[in-house]
Amino acid sequence: MGYDLERFVGYVNEGLLCCVCRDVLERPLQAPCEHAYCSACISSWLVHHPSCPEDRLPLDVGSLKPLYRYMRNDLNRLQIRCVNAGQGCEVVCSLESLHTHEDECEFAFVSCSNTGGEYICYHCGCPVQVERRGLEAHLSECNFRSRECPNGCGHTLLSIDQSQHNCVAELRTEVEMLRAEMLCKVEEVRREMESRLDSQRRHMVQKESQLKNDVEELKGQLSRVMCDMRALLGAERLRRQELAEAELEKRELLELLRDLQPTRNQHPFEQAPREQHHQGAQQTSAWELNTELTRHQQREASLHASSLSLHSAQVMNVSGPPPSPQLGEGTRKGGTRSLTLDCIKRKSREVTVI
Repeated sequence: MGYDLERFVGYVNEGLLCCVCRDVLERPLQAPCEHAYCSACISSWLVHHPSCPEDRLPLDVGSLKPLYRYMRNDLNRLQIRCVNAGQGCEVVCSLESLHTHEDECEFAFVSCSNTGGEYICYHCGCPVQVERRGLEAHLSECNFRSRECPNGCGHTLLSIDQSQHNCVAELRTEVEMLRAEMLCKVEEVRREMESRLDSQRRHMVQKESQLKNDVEELKGQLSRVMCDMRALLGAERLRRQELAEAELEKRELLELLRDLQPTRNQHPFEQAPREQHHQGAQQTSAWELNTELTRHQQREASLHASSLSLHSAQVMNVSGPPPSPQLGEGTRKGGTRSLTLDCIKRKSREVTVI
């Protein structure tokens, strides 16, 4: 709808009137046929009539355009009275500045700031509407103005409720509300903590079972390692015993060889007849002793190699051969060495007798 023609002061051009409502244009639009309309009027018209209301030519919303500039300038220069002229406002201003004046007009009715908005009722706020110039006087005596309790309870009171206000009852009600809210939060936290504890308990049970299995497996591995170590230690003791026996036999053989060597401090005339009579026997005995010594050295080398291989097996944590075959082999070797030693002693005695 346009502006009421009676509000204007002076002559208004016919071309500035809406072709639908016949009032002065408000937010004007223009058709291709150069007829002008209010924006609200032409929108309502085109819902039911797809044509121009003046010449009935086809028309739609997409073909509407803003008003020509010179027509807008003529429209803005029109002088109009304030809408609050009936309340006593005598201001006459241009149409361009009308909205600015109406927003500040002292005769315009405004709602009390203590109102509840569009829901005006006794419990929502003040329903009174007063002129802008009398708003401050109304606020100073409005029954719906709010202020804090003078007793210091912290509640905000309306003027009409101040006589019925009970600080103790209000605080008790607030405490009960806070307690109920706190209980709800505590219950929620308790449920959440129980859920978390159940989840952690199940996780700990699973970890405990897994750790027990790992401990049992480690115990089995440890027992196997201990058995291997005991076997290795027994084999090592046997090897050391064999080496000690071989060393003892070696010393005895060396002593026998030193005893069999000819004495250099004897007289050459006494040595010559003995060498002539017993040369064959000495050569035979020396050859046999050398043969036995060579065999003994070979056995010592084989025992030393076996000791080195056993030491390497201990470092690499590899199980050695069963102890019983080693014991039998050591016994056989010991018996062979004893027979060899007896043979050497007999040969030595024969050489001495000769």
